[in-house]
Amino acid sequence: MTKYELMFILLPDLGEKKTTEEIDEVKNLITSANGEIFHEDVWGIRDLAYPIKKQEQGYYVVLNFTMDGKAIPEIEHNFNINQSVLRYMFTKTPVDYAMVTLAEYEAAAEAEEAEKEKEKEEKEAAKRKPAPKPAPKKKPAVKKEEPVKETPKKEESKLEDVDAKLKSIIDDPDISL
Repeated sequence: MTKYELMFILLPDLGEKKTTEEIDEVKNLITSANGEIFHEDVWGIRDLAYPIKKQEQGYYVVLNFTMDGKAIPEIEHNFNINQSVLRYMFTKTPVDYAMVTLAEYEAAAEAEEAEKEKEKEEKEAAKRKPAPKPAPKKKPAVKKEEPVKETPKKEESKLEDVDAKLKSIIDDPDISL
């Protein structure tokens, strides 16, 4: 026996009684093929990502069950001829698959969103607070040494050499500016 997850989408305007009958019919198909349903998650009416058969919404149902894989084509055939089914999808679930209901998923998403909002508010509050003034730094004790002798004459002579070269270039009659 293999574990499967089946998600199917029914027409949203069937009504409560007809929707329940369709879901029961799918459950009977699985159990009649020696399958055992161990989890059911009814999501209800949700918006579709894109129109299917001119419908903007659908009634979502997720069933987790164990069954021999040879019976899947028979169930698919029944889905294909059923006019109330907009879409369906069978998924073989891995051994370590942890089921999460829609309610649990939404609660986790809300908690994550609240955590992000809290972090965002903390960052904004930190921006608004003035930064604490750092403690004044003590100047390190400097040993008094002999002053270093600078050679301003060399720098002045270099500047004078550069000025002389520029003047000779500017005064050169062969160069036109």
